[in-house]
Amino acid sequence: MSTQWDKLIQIDRSWVDQQLDHHFKEVDKKINIKLYTVKISGTQILPDGLVEKLHEMLPDYIYSTKEIAKIGERKAALKANHFFGQKDPKADGKYGELLLFALVESVLGCKMVAHKLRSLSNFKDQVKGGDGVFLGDYQIFDGRVEAAYLIGESKIMGQYSTALNDALDSVNRFCGNSSSPEFRSTELIVAKEKLFLDDAMDIDELYDRLTPTSELYKSQIIVHPILIMYDDTTMKNCERDNSATRKDLEDSIQKGVAKNKEQIVNFIKSKVATYPEVAKVYVDFFLVPYNDVNKFRDTMYYHIHGITYPRE
Repeated sequence: MSTQWDKLIQIDRSWVDQQLDHHFKEVDKKINIKLYTVKISGTQILPDGLVEKLHEMLPDYIYSTKEIAKIGERKAALKANHFFGQKDPKADGKYGELLLFALVESVLGCKMVAHKLRSLSNFKDQVKGGDGVFLGDYQIFDGRVEAAYLIGESKIMGQYSTALNDALDSVNRFCGNSSSPEFRSTELIVAKEKLFLDDAMDIDELYDRLTPTSELYKSQIIVHPILIMYDDTTMKNCERDNSATRKDLEDSIQKGVAKNKEQIVNFIKSKVATYPEVAKVYVDFFLVPYNDVNKFRDTMYYHIHGITYPRE
């Protein structure tokens, strides 16, 4: 039996087209870059629709299909809320992990099989490690489809260059520095201890794909999907100066992204080139320029808990 990983995905994959505008995809060998912006609401860039969709996905992010059936859909949704919002949303990395999960499953069609939240006994903690482990079939630059093992990384930060550097530093821990064997081993141990198990999975295949001594593991390519959501001057300027109508704002953003595309792509390629070991594996970037990432975080917190995060 060979598991069809994309068939195990439970979330509604159409949410991407409903909530995000896809501006471009640029592929250069092992570097894949995709840029999305949040769909316009009237004459504003608002996070409400995106946040509502992500909130709907919380149970599928936290629990397997089998667990949801056992707990019950409504109870699972309520319990899932408690995994979020235990700290200031401005410092909480879990919102980025949730968005990355939604993008990887929907766009890449790879199934998340483990994430670090399942290994936390204290939900207030932020632990080191990949932001989700995924398995599936990944289309490479020449059109071939290869079995893939994916370790995600997510950054929601105000400054784009800082977020990119932090993300590549994190990925480099798995493939580049002296402690990379430790990071890879720890990630695999955590993944196997906290797996999402469903009846449609071939359990032997699942474990083989997470066991470095197996031929199946060795036959896989390694992919690092990287989400970077960041404050962007173009988004802010377009919203302020070119938003007489929804179409005006959409056209302005489209033109702004097109104008910046070459610079965005070349900057990423030049940065990846400074990490020789990272350049040996596949990196798949999801870029989401936004007007104010803290508003996204705060809206996410409010939508889950029904209250505004208390500020001093």
